[in-house]
Amino acid sequence: MVKLRFQKIIWNEYVKKHIKKHGVSIEEVEEVIRSDVLIKERYSGRKILAQRIGTRLLAVIVIMSGNKVFVVTARDANDKERQDYYEDEENRKSRI
Repeated sequence: MVKLRFQKIIWNEYVKKHIKKHGVSIEEVEEVIRSDVLIKERYSGRKILAQRIGTRLLAVIVIMSGNKVFVVTARDANDKERQDYYEDEENRKSRI
């Protein structure tokens, strides 16, 4: 798990409406971005950030550009993202 280094989160109106359809709030997304997160690199320079928010495991897809984070979408994590997150969590526990 790592903490992103950035100065600004960039939103557009389409993304704000889109994440609402997934039942995710702007505040939840910003909490994920500002916390220690599991980061997986994906296609086209996108990153998937996974983190627990309450009882949910959220996946936030972003594009990093310099010191800015562009939010692409956010939703509940899928099965593969959950597996990656829980494996990373187990690995961290075993190092303690």
